[in-house]
Amino acid sequence: MNSDQLYANGRIAVMSTRLLGADKFQRLVECKTLIEALRVLQESGYGSGVTLDNPNDYEQLLKTELDSAMASVKELCYDLNAVKFLLCKYDYTNAKLLMKGKYLREDFSAYCFDEALYAKEKMQEAFLNDSYLEFGTIMAKACDKIDTEYANGNRSPQVVDKILDQASFDEMKKYAKHSSSRVVYKLYDWLVNTSNLMLIYRLKKAGYPRDEYEQWIVDGASLKRQTLLNLWDNEGAAIDLPELYRSFYALCNTANTSLRLAEQEQISYRNKLIAEYQDFLTVQPALQYFFSKVDETEKVRRVLIDVKNGVDKDKIKDRLK
Repeated sequence: MNSDQLYANGRIAVMSTRLLGADKFQRLVECKTLIEALRVLQESGYGSGVTLDNPNDYEQLLKTELDSAMASVKELCYDLNAVKFLLCKYDYTNAKLLMKGKYLREDFSAYCFDEALYAKEKMQEAFLNDSYLEFGTIMAKACDKIDTEYANGNRSPQVVDKILDQASFDEMKKYAKHSSSRVVYKLYDWLVNTSNLMLIYRLKKAGYPRDEYEQWIVDGASLKRQTLLNLWDNEGAAIDLPELYRSFYALCNTANTSLRLAEQEQISYRNKLIAEYQDFLTVQPALQYFFSKVDETEKVRRVLIDVKNGVDKDKIKDRLK
């Protein structure tokens, strides 16, 4: 590991001390209004000092905070493939917005991330001209496929989400395979496998047929397509899953009302994996910091939504556990 990364990890250690602690979330929960909650965040320097004319625009505050974290990772992580693994997801989030905007004749660029791998302005201009190749062959192929689907009359926004989500995982795999950090590929494998397992619950609950699930499966991870299809057809096939995933799938079906427990476990085990590779001489601190910031942003979003909707304080605290 070069001395630059060692120095960068020192900076990351300092930045990690500025993550919102339990005391700050306690203050957020106790806020009576959305305006009050946003004031608490801004007093903490959250959102890099951005001001909101309308408190209901808090997503812009959250986006700014994530953009700042992405900029830090680009600066402080010296494994380029690890950086691309982390950030390509946000390029695909931008691509979804821009593809939908193109066909709806709307400008969604204000909702795009500023610090993803590709400049949103450049993407928007290229997408309007159906020119995708400069953003990589995986994204270009996916966008061409969307154009074909829309030309054939299949104009559901779900088409955009399905095709670009699958392409996003393909992009992540490419970078994970070439990262110098062994944990990156393990993170990819865990994310894809658990996403495929949770998808069984979601689509069955929504009444979708088996062939729809087949179209949504993300290939390329350790749980193979046939294993997942067997599970769709027969819940008893869970016995054939590795213990790690058998336990996870059981969580997907716990209480049969939501995927809350499974989603918590997806994050918890991801963090456990990163902790197992703890090494101040590698890019591991950068990975840990970025995911901590992602988790923090999602927790802040949930609290703001609950405060805005007047949810009982004890219920908000329970959701944060």
